[in-house]
Amino acid sequence: MITVLFGGSRPEGNTAQLTKLALEGLEYDWIDLTEYQFNPVRDLRHENEDITTYQDDYKGIIDKVLESDVVIFASPVYWYSVSALLKAFIDHWSETLIDPNYSDFKEKMANIDFRLVLVGGDCPKVKAKPCITQMKYTLGFIGAELNGYIIGTAERPGDISKDVFALERAKEWKESLGNATKL
Repeated sequence: MITVLFGGSRPEGNTAQLTKLALEGLEYDWIDLTEYQFNPVRDLRHENEDITTYQDDYKGIIDKVLESDVVIFASPVYWYSVSALLKAFIDHWSETLIDPNYSDFKEKMANIDFRLVLVGGDCPKVKAKPCITQMKYTLGFIGAELNGYIIGTAERPGDISKDVFALERAKEWKESLGNATKL
């Protein structure tokens, strides 16, 4: 199962277009994070307390992620990082790490094929590099890996169609993901 965590603010924008091109003809679950609520993270690491309940939409989404074979983070580049919505979701992993109901969290996450689609307008092939490093460190912390990324260049609506390199990478993903989901 392929799950997309979409962190963009435009559901048909350049990031969405590029991601959907990479998944054309494949079955996937598209989760638009703008449709969900994420409360601030509760940091209880030093309180000797467990977290077992969530008062927002996080649990339903993390459960879908943990059932996935492939998870694609899709986000515009905002200030050299992923969107606040996507980051808020990832920040909740701190809670999951101390939730006894998810004692196998790291093990399950390590078995997921994580990928990243980023689109930006101001030299993103250079300026998105800190974001890629951030995602590699984040996934590495939980024993997972970032297995690939696409950086698209687009300033105005529809500009992604001009980024030949990003479009070619999306086609490569479509083939490799199609082959992987047939196994």
